[in-house]
Amino acid sequence: MPYLFPGQRSFWIVTLPIIRHQHQGRRSMLCPNCRAAVTRGQRFCDNCGIRLGTDVTSPEVQPLNAPIGQPTIPPPVPVQPDAYQSQPDMYAPVVAPNSNMAIISLVAGILSWVALPLIGALVAVICGHLARREIRTSGGRLTGQGLALAGLILGYIQLVLAALAVCLLMVFALV
Repeated sequence: MPYLFPGQRSFWIVTLPIIRHQHQGRRSMLCPNCRAAVTRGQRFCDNCGIRLGTDVTSPEVQPLNAPIGQPTIPPPVPVQPDAYQSQPDMYAPVVAPNSNMAIISLVAGILSWVALPLIGALVAVICGHLARREIRTSGGRLTGQGLALAGLILGYIQLVLAALAVCLLMVFALV
């Protein structure tokens, strides 16, 4: 596990220098963090798990008779990004808004079947045609072609049924 200092971000790994040490006639090294003996070529300390430096002859190495305290630490080295690391956030696709006239056309078409038969149908047909023209001339900045078409269909069907009802009333009124 890399040794992180307070205020240091997790993507920076600190490599600490290895301290040379003469131990029982053979050359070994001490971990700068916990002062445990480590063998030459070891990458991590077995005792504390800190990442050890590979250059034992660097001038930043602390001699054995130096006072125990904060070890000399080289500047942090950034970790190279992983090959499978996610790409930076992409921009969300811009969705064109619906035409307000198309929404009004659909709502009026529904209302023509529920509450306002003749007025709702007229509003649905007029707003539906205005919405389709507005969408066509917007150059792709507005959507809602389906909403406008649904409002037109509901409005026209209601107008046809109202016209049939008026015709039937006239026929039965004459008889």
